[in-house]
Amino acid sequence: MVIKNFKRQAIASTLLIFSSLFFSGISQAEERINFIQRFSIKMSSGPSYFKIGDINNHLENGNERHLDRVQYFNGIKKGDLKTIGLGSDSEIELTFDISSFLRIYFGTGYVYAKKESMSGFEIAPPEFYDVDFTFSPRISIRAVPLKLGAFLIIPLSQKAKISINGGVGYYLAKVNYYWEEREIWTRKDGSLFADITEMGEWDLRSKVMGYHGGIGFEYTIAKNLALVLEFQRRSVRMKRLKGTEIFLGSGYSESFYGSVYYYEKKNSVTEKYYIGLGFYKEKPDYPSPEYRNIRDAELDLSGYFLKIGIRIRLF
Repeated sequence: MVIKNFKRQAIASTLLIFSSLFFSGISQAEERINFIQRFSIKMSSGPSYFKIGDINNHLENGNERHLDRVQYFNGIKKGDLKTIGLGSDSEIELTFDISSFLRIYFGTGYVYAKKESMSGFEIAPPEFYDVDFTFSPRISIRAVPLKLGAFLIIPLSQKAKISINGGVGYYLAKVNYYWEEREIWTRKDGSLFADITEMGEWDLRSKVMGYHGGIGFEYTIAKNLALVLEFQRRSVRMKRLKGTEIFLGSGYSESFYGSVYYYEKKNSVTEKYYIGLGFYKEKPDYPSPEYRNIRDAELDLSGYFLKIGIRIRLF
């Protein structure tokens, strides 16, 4: 509901800003400014916070799953799976001053985040082999947005201004998810029974329309140069992650095209449901009640970002 309200607010703000084009006049002084002098380039970069969605939920739930297994068998937990929270956001925009208080822009950028971690457990179930399990994921997320929007400029002084901005963006995202699982089974006398390693790599892509809005501060330091500080919120949710998987198992390998699906599976030991992510050619038809909530996995790039940069008037 919050995301839907934000989308409506972002769209309403953008429409309000653009609609002022039809109700505002440009002063005679501004009319004397050469058309080309209204163009400028803004370049900025800074930290960004991401929600990420199902990938983070899967990692957080993985820690809970490992801890439950350790507590049930009185074992040892190793490490923690780290969720993706912070990343970077850079952009470049071509802007055009409609008037002294209205500016439109078209831009692109680069959004990036990554995380690598490891977790596992050592347990010794009665009447079974001792198990040493390790799960190691490495995840990177990249996105390139194509943005269109407008700024409402509010002068504070001859050099200082604040701005309210809003707009839409078309986001092209790429996700690389590499994971490795290793299980070492040993007999009670300490001799090795099995050492099993599986590896998988998902190369995924998705695209969707998103929304953004925020507030900024600008301070002119030279005739054609200004410092810019902006705080923005972004709403971008991708519901289909398609691509290829390369899987290497014990004695075999395969590669195929498909999608990532989210599901919750009931564990026979703890009797709890845990989140799973799987790569399939088509939506899996797992039986209920062992499985539930089977759906397309979502990548949520919604969040907040702070950017610092410069704006250069071209002429």
